[in-house]
Amino acid sequence: MMRVSCSERAALAGRMARRVELRRRCLRSFGPPEARDLHTAACMNRCVATALVTLAACAQAPESDSSGTGGKADGSSTRLSFSEDFSESADGPLVAGSTIKISYDLDRISDCRGSTNGSEVWGTTAFVKIGGTTKELALSRLQGGRVVPVEPELALPSTATSIELWFTNTNRWGCVAYDSNDSANYTFEVAPRNANGGGSVLAFDADWSESQTDAIHSGDDVVVHYAPERLATCAGSSGGRAAWGITGYWQVDSGAVHTLMVTRTNGSELVAADPMITVPRGRTLSLWFEATSVWGCHAYDSDYGANYTYSIE
Repeated sequence: MMRVSCSERAALAGRMARRVELRRRCLRSFGPPEARDLHTAACMNRCVATALVTLAACAQAPESDSSGTGGKADGSSTRLSFSEDFSESADGPLVAGSTIKISYDLDRISDCRGSTNGSEVWGTTAFVKIGGTTKELALSRLQGGRVVPVEPELALPSTATSIELWFTNTNRWGCVAYDSNDSANYTFEVAPRNANGGGSVLAFDADWSESQTDAIHSGDDVVVHYAPERLATCAGSSGGRAAWGITGYWQVDSGAVHTLMVTRTNGSELVAADPMITVPRGRTLSLWFEATSVWGCHAYDSDYGANYTYSIE
């Protein structure tokens, strides 16, 4: 059965109207855009204050594990560890365009736990802020009525320079406890994908901005970072897996049109794949994008049909 995040579509509807040409075959309407700021740092502190909120949920991860590409030389992901003694460490470098794992000791937050009818009813969530985007990752799941830890993976965008993390415990009765380094959050620097320079990164971000890190030359390997949220009209999952994808198209001058997948699946989510283009000789590089789903949805991002163009020096 298809599961589509209606809240994400509603939040992005207003922004998508600016640039996206839609040929919808499956989704016909949107709700009004909603603005939510997940980063409420004022009440976060490392001493783990507790609060009651009107809406709360016990964060639980699905039973299945997520997969992703590695970020270290041996092909594995760098692991960020948050230990019971409130120490933090990384077992390798954080590199833009790679993936990381988050290992969190659930005993760091002992408040806002509880059980009912023989089952625990609380959970732990990580909030990860990269640039202007904040993601929520479940750090626990229920197993036999007991809360056990999980290690989620997260893909770092090619444009990332740092990440901030903080954590919460919530239970079914509305209690919330925080671990946020005395409201400063836990910050880690992210190294460039290519520390020696070289190809540019062309970023198409969720807020509908575009950026270019360096000049483009013939022969360069250019990274295309595309945020799936730009074309979330076609978002959906089936059987715990994302059932949609986004294809990029690129062309130099009036030459042949090439395709590349700019997203990949990460469980039920779609994340940026950050593919590379080896730029041939020419004067202008043009790009545009199309989202499709298994249910026949199509959505386009092509700067109102003009395509996104970049000069080749």
